[in-house]
Amino acid sequence: MKARLHHIAITNFKAFREFSLKLEGRHLLVYGANGAGKSSLYWALFTFLQSARKLKKNVEKYFDPDSPQHLLNIHEQGETTPKPGEIALTLRDTTTRNDTTYRISQTDHGTFKQPAILKGELASDFITYRFFFGFSDFRNSQKFNVWPLFEKEILPFCVSTAGAKQTPLEMWNAIKSGDPNPSGSRGIGGANAYSLFHQRTERFAKALLGIVDAISTEAQAFYDKHFSMDDPKRVTLKLGLTTHPTSSGDRQQDFQFTKPVVEFGIQIDGKTITRPQSFLNEAKLTQLALSVRFAASLVNLHESDLKLLVLDDLLVSLDMSNRMRVVDILLSETFTNYQKIILTHELGFFREFRRRIGNNHANWRFVGLQGNAAQNIKVKSEKSDLEKAEDYLNGHDIEEAAMFLRKAAEDTAKRYREWAEGKTLPPGQFFSLTDNLRAARNKLLADIPVTLYKNVLKNTPTAHRMLLLSSDDSDLDNNANLQPQDKAILKSKRRDLRNALTNDGWDKMEAVEAVDRVLEMTERVLNPASHGNTLPLYEEEVRRAKRLIDRLENVLESQ
Repeated sequence: MKARLHHIAITNFKAFREFSLKLEGRHLLVYGANGAGKSSLYWALFTFLQSARKLKKNVEKYFDPDSPQHLLNIHEQGETTPKPGEIALTLRDTTTRNDTTYRISQTDHGTFKQPAILKGELASDFITYRFFFGFSDFRNSQKFNVWPLFEKEILPFCVSTAGAKQTPLEMWNAIKSGDPNPSGSRGIGGANAYSLFHQRTERFAKALLGIVDAISTEAQAFYDKHFSMDDPKRVTLKLGLTTHPTSSGDRQQDFQFTKPVVEFGIQIDGKTITRPQSFLNEAKLTQLALSVRFAASLVNLHESDLKLLVLDDLLVSLDMSNRMRVVDILLSETFTNYQKIILTHELGFFREFRRRIGNNHANWRFVGLQGNAAQNIKVKSEKSDLEKAEDYLNGHDIEEAAMFLRKAAEDTAKRYREWAEGKTLPPGQFFSLTDNLRAARNKLLADIPVTLYKNVLKNTPTAHRMLLLSSDDSDLDNNANLQPQDKAILKSKRRDLRNALTNDGWDKMEAVEAVDRVLEMTERVLNPASHGNTLPLYEEEVRRAKRLIDRLENVLESQ
């Protein structure tokens, strides 16, 4: 069985009074202003998955209006008859298409010890911007001790070590108070309490050492793969448990408890850099922090039908180059097994992320959250510019359709150029629609001899491709002046030429031709300056331009 999150329903929880969202197994990209419910959605999912291993009393308190720890919506609670708080998630079996809904509320603990939710909690990961802000907080510290961050942002998502009945977080929670005998037992009971505390401390120390070492190794590999290409010298990073958690003493008078210290350090060309947080610029420090945090996700991989990767404004503190690099990482095969939920308050980033998704739009749901905690927060599907152009065309609003069509064309042309050149355009740098189309055209033509394009490929009907060069090699076989090895070489080169004419070269020719047709439309339909002239746009002109943009998209989808 492979389960995907199909539907989310939240009632009277944090910013939500009544909230419903269909994912239908797709990834989710969410835009919303501050206060529109993004973080509440994050915490609803986190609370839900965590509930599977908690006792009922530790779940119902979030929905009990008399509990000081309740997370109910204060505006809903102000109603004469407030709705009971509840979080309900529906999972769909991708094989059988059967749905199962799990609920948590003050009276319902439907997730408790449910295998799908237990495994999903271990396999999923939740990452917020706080980890990267926290990394920056160490800038003026002599010792780069990341344990406080590690405890809050990584330890909750670490899986159990082999044979352990508890998660590392549960191990830590059992000892972090530093009080081995909170009930004040005496005699044998007191001695047993101290002995048990020492055993728990040793067990956690062993587990923590393994986790830190594994993350350190994976972080180096992650950094080398995704960030090292710009380094003039070799950068080596290290995460180390420099102070182990320990406890000693059998009585209150001589008892000592030492909390762990996890230090972060780097070397450049083998030379240790003291206070790396002061030596490195913000962008490089962020890359190292990203490597550590994503490494924590990768070393804690756990087999599960349900695997969520939930990111709450993760990239808000990153410069644009790092943002786009992280987006590419998230969309890469590294995280292909996760169902991703990306939350952001920046509309520009939302649009850029959507653009980066490219031709895989069908696998994503794009929504905006509107409203606030006092209202019912609404879900609004965010349409693409091409979809908006289609809507305006159907409504016969030609000028608006042309405006959105140009926006869509600019987006498509940028991706078209990136495909043709095989590299991402520099973020923040503007290139016009015609700049991108002509650059893409020139790159494609560079791979096809111009004379071959003009004299052979161009204007040759698709049905005539195979007739350009005969597949019959009898002329070579019958040529007595050729040696056998020469005949073999010539036959091989003919095969390559046929392939260039019928496959690779033809694909590039069609791509160039698509660009040519769009360029012809730029002055009339796709040029905003032309929309105010005395000659009106006609609906058929705009529809033809849309068909050409669709053709560019089809070329991209076929690659």
